[in-house]
Amino acid sequence: MRRTRRACRTFVRSLQLPPVAGIRDLVPELERRTGRSLQLQPAEIGLSAPCGMWIATRATDYVFYDPQTSRAHQDHIIAHEFGHMLKQHRGVPGYSSANAEGLIQMMDPSVIELVLGRTDYDEIEEQEAELVGSYLQQHIHASRIPVNAQPGDLTADRVAKTFLRQRD
Repeated sequence: MRRTRRACRTFVRSLQLPPVAGIRDLVPELERRTGRSLQLQPAEIGLSAPCGMWIATRATDYVFYDPQTSRAHQDHIIAHEFGHMLKQHRGVPGYSSANAEGLIQMMDPSVIELVLGRTDYDEIEEQEAELVGSYLQQHIHASRIPVNAQPGDLTADRVAKTFLRQRD
């Protein structure tokens, strides 16, 4: 796992992402990188469905997230799905639109080319997406300048290290 963590951290750094205020602000950058439209969609999710999902059609990527959870959890879900997209994951065999329950009822199944949702954290793609999503969130935090913070503010540094597991 340590090797995977290091590889994902290096991967996110290599992306040289622009500074942004939040994960949702990376949408134009992902659209630029993939050459595809990207839509973030809140969707009521059933108990047996994943809490987030990436669905690719021929021209558009859709990232679905649960609107009934906190904004921070929504952003984590979105970051996880962006991790799948950036790593160009193709999914786990046997996972299909049928697993999405009512999540994608408004979409014509014939246009869906890829469905990726959280399945099993033992899968390497899920581990990578989770780590890449976390490192994307770290990138966002690092690119923000707190309004009243001074360079070297020990309180802000301690909070970042605690919640984002930043190391010196």
